[in-house]
Amino acid sequence: MSELILHQYAESTFSEKVRALLGYKNASYQQVETTIIMPRPHLMPLTGGYRRIPVMQIGADVYCDTAIMCRVIDDIYPENSVYPEAQRAAAEGFALWTDTFFFQVVVGVAFQPSALGTEPLFKDEEAAAAFMADRAQLAEGASQIGMPFEAAEAHFLLHLSNLDQQLAAVPFLFGDSPSIADFSTYHLVWFVSQREVLRHYFEPFENLMAWYERIRAFGHGHVQTISGEEALAIAAGEQPDEIEDAVLLGGLEVGQLVEVMPIDYGFQPVAGELLAAGIDEITIARNDDQAGRVVVHFPRMGFQVNSA
Repeated sequence: MSELILHQYAESTFSEKVRALLGYKNASYQQVETTIIMPRPHLMPLTGGYRRIPVMQIGADVYCDTAIMCRVIDDIYPENSVYPEAQRAAAEGFALWTDTFFFQVVVGVAFQPSALGTEPLFKDEEAAAAFMADRAQLAEGASQIGMPFEAAEAHFLLHLSNLDQQLAAVPFLFGDSPSIADFSTYHLVWFVSQREVLRHYFEPFENLMAWYERIRAFGHGHVQTISGEEALAIAAGEQPDEIEDAVLLGGLEVGQLVEVMPIDYGFQPVAGELLAAGIDEITIARNDDQAGRVVVHFPRMGFQVNSA
């Protein structure tokens, strides 16, 4: 198997979710540092237009959204799985709620007015304007990405309190070892705690912070940084895994041209030849002048696939 490549940037909260999981798995991987805003000329040939970060690459196979990335990482490193069989539905449901609704809460808290003034990005008017324009394009057509601060703060504190009480009884959210729910929660706590002006929120929650330090201690694994050009060359030099015995739902057919995009925000469709659309994964093939033939994988949950 080709080495795993993580396309990310340091400040990305969902990238931290994957980095922490790779640390827990003591994984070795390569990393491409991409930009915080578009354009991303070495990533778009791989994804076909998918805008969210991170993206994971294994040879000529590309994975979009951390839900599917984490499943693949767990399959590659099956020891100490983060999907406990006896609690899988509960752990994955908790992670989904955290990565969607609670993510909106955290965006509202992290970008409150008192915090924006301390952000290096927002001290440069030109950079701040470029960032806001980029995120407006990402959110175009969506009802919302973040939650107004006035509503978000109360939701945030309530969930921190509930987490703290639960973590008084167990070292991790679902018992003695971490599950996917822990990593989905960790990266959002990390995102807020990176802002020194907001760290006071966590002071009353000793159990939560002890848990946070347990996750943080896993580190990020063994990382080798490569360039976007190198990652493109790796994809172009390899053949993707083709799907056999494809599962299709919704009246779709193998080989038809489809478009795939999220259901909540980031409505920039990725077009390609449908390979599979089962209960847990949507897979399409694309041909690109720079990347060659690539297969792009999406989780079924949170994504839509439509005839192009």
